[in-house]
Amino acid sequence: MSARQILTFVAGGLLGAGGMWLALGSTPPPAARPLAPVVSAPARQQAPSTDVEAIRTAVRQELRAAEASRPPAVPAPQPVAAAPAPKNEEPAHPDEAEAKPPSPRYGEAQRMVEVGLSRRTWSSEDRGQLQLLMPMLSPAERETLAKQLIVAANRGELKVDVAGPLF
Repeated sequence: MSARQILTFVAGGLLGAGGMWLALGSTPPPAARPLAPVVSAPARQQAPSTDVEAIRTAVRQELRAAEASRPPAVPAPQPVAAAPAPKNEEPAHPDEAEAKPPSPRYGEAQRMVEVGLSRRTWSSEDRGQLQLLMPMLSPAERETLAKQLIVAANRGELKVDVAGPLF
């Protein structure tokens, strides 16, 4: 017998007994207690069948799609070195014809930026040291250093561990 049939049978019996009690107006006799408790077996549920090969195929397809959509690997950058100025050509900026020699602290600031670029990280400590040197540099030197840092950070070549400005 299925659970549904048992439930229908029990419900019908209770409904019939209740109707008789109401119709006769008397109290039903006390129900006899069963000697042993009735324990119903839990209904067996069939485990859903899994198609292992279908799962494997789906995982392989997802991995291939993820591999195809991954951006290409960025090659390790070469250390940044200042390009020598062309000797026989006209300067790109008119100010370069009247270029002053670099500030005394420019070499130190340039090395600090190059070390950060070669490490591929820029920390708060790096920023603090560069901020101390920036007031001692000319505007063109500050612009050159700022441009190197900003371009490297925007290209993903420099991991920025700083909250706020880079310099």
